Amino acid sequence: MKAHGLNPRIKKSPFFEKAVEYGATEFHPYNGMWMPVGYDSPVNEYWNVLERASLWDVGVQKCVEIAGPNAEAFMQLLTPRDITTIEPGRCAYVFLTNQDGGVLNDPVMLRLAEDRFWLSTADSDMYLWAKGVSAFAGHEVEITTPHVYPMQLQGPRSAEIMVDVFGEEILDLRYYRWMRSSVDGIDVVISRTGYSSELGYEVYLLGEARGGELWEILMTAGKPYGISPGSPNRIRRIEGGVLDYASDITPDENPLELGLDRLIAWDTEFLGKAALEKVRDEGVRRRLIGLFLDGPALQKNNEHRWPVTSASTKVGFVTNAVHSPRLDRNIAFAMIDVPFDANDTVLTVETVEGVRSAERTTLPFIASPPEKTKKLR
Repeated sequence: MKAHGLNPRIKKSPFFEKAVEYGATEFHPYNGMWMPVGYDSPVNEYWNVLERASLWDVGVQKCVEIAGPNAEAFMQLLTPRDITTIEPGRCAYVFLTNQDGGVLNDPVMLRLAEDRFWLSTADSDMYLWAKGVSAFAGHEVEITTPHVYPMQLQGPRSAEIMVDVFGEEILDLRYYRWMRSSVDGIDVVISRTGYSSELGYEVYLLGEARGGELWEILMTAGKPYGISPGSPNRIRRIEGGVLDYASDITPDENPLELGLDRLIAWDTEFLGKAALEKVRDEGVRRRLIGLFLDGPALQKNNEHRWPVTSASTKVGFVTNAVHSPRLDRNIAFAMIDVPFDANDTVLTVETVEGVRSAERTTLPFIASPPEKTKKLR
C-alpha cells in the first residue's frame, strides 16, 4: 500500500489507490473519507466530461440504509418529497429537512424494495441524524451504513462503455432507475444518475475487496472512447444548475428559497413541515437565482460567500461562481433578498478579484443534453 501522507483517521475508498495511480494529486475530506480531485486542470476535465467520458471515485457518497417494516413511513418523515410514489427499481432526488425547515442533505434515494432504501449522501452525517430521529419516532426500522461504494462514469460516451462492460441491457435503463449487474464476479448496483448534467451512471460496488479491479475494467473498456479519470466538475455542474451541499445549500437555507418547492408534498407529514408552511404562507424573503458577472474570466474560486450589494447595501451573497468556457461568461449562483431578485436594481458582487457588475438570469445556465433523460433505445 502506497504511503500518501494523508491523515489515517480519514478513510479511503476501494478505488483510492487506482485514482492515485491514474494521477490524482489533490484530495478533499468528505463524509470522513478522502475524495481524490485535481487530476488535470478544471477546464480540461470539463471538456472530458462534455465530449468523451470521465470516471470519478465518489466512494465518499456515504450510503445510509433504512430498512424494516416501517421503512417507508420513516423515510417519509425525513423528507418533504412524496416517496410513496417511488416504486422499487427507481431513484429520486430528495432533500432532508430539520425541524426548522433547513436542508440537512440532498441525497439520491434508491428504493431497493418496499421496505428498503439507500440514501447516497452529500457531505454531512445523515447516519447519525437518522439514528437520532429513529430513537424518538417510534418506527420499526434498522439504520445502517452498508459497505457500498459508488463511482461515477459521466459523459456522452459513457453508455457505450457501460454496454461493453455490463451488456446491452444498460440501454434499457431509464433516467433515475437502477439495476443489478456484475462483471468478472464483481457485483454492483447501477443507477442512471450523476452529478455532471450529462449522460452518466453511478456504479455502486458491493463490498470493498475488488474496487481496484472494477476501476481498471472501466478504464480499459473506456480507452477506445477517450475516457479520462476525473472528479465532479464544478464548471459543468454550475452551468447545469446543480447545487452543491455545504456551499450552495446549508441548514440555513430552506427548500422554498432554493426553488425546490415543486418537490414538497404538503399533504404528507415530515420534519419541518410547520416551519415550511409558515414560509410558504408568508412568502420567501430571499431566493436563489443565477447571475452573470462582467469583466475578465474569474481565476479564483470563492472560498467564502461573496457579498452582493445594491447602492452599497448588502442584498445577498454569491454561493459559487466560475467562468463558463462555452458561454465565455462568468456565471454564479446567488441568494438574493426579495424584491432584489427580480427587478431592475443594479447589483454588484464583491469578488476577490474586484467588484463586478451582475446581471440576473434564470437557471440552468445551460440545459442538459436530451440524451441525459431520454430512453436510449
